[in-house]
Amino acid sequence: MSRVKYTGNKPSNPSKPTPYSDIKGQGKMPYSQAVESDGPNTMDGIVTKGQSRGMGGALRGGKFTIC
Repeated sequence: MSRVKYTGNKPSNPSKPTPYSDIKGQGKMPYSQAVESDGPNTMDGIVTKGQSRGMGGALRGGKFTIC
């Protein structure tokens, strides 16, 4: 187990967390809230095949596959 070493005492009155950012002279800006959402379905993959064109196709081979 490790410990963090520091010099001095704990602060007597630490600041409380707020759900907004307070910019002096410019107002308050609220922080965004975390929202759960559905991600993309990665169970079914799509394979794309094609023919390379130009000098890159001549140097690296004629066909490519993107999985």
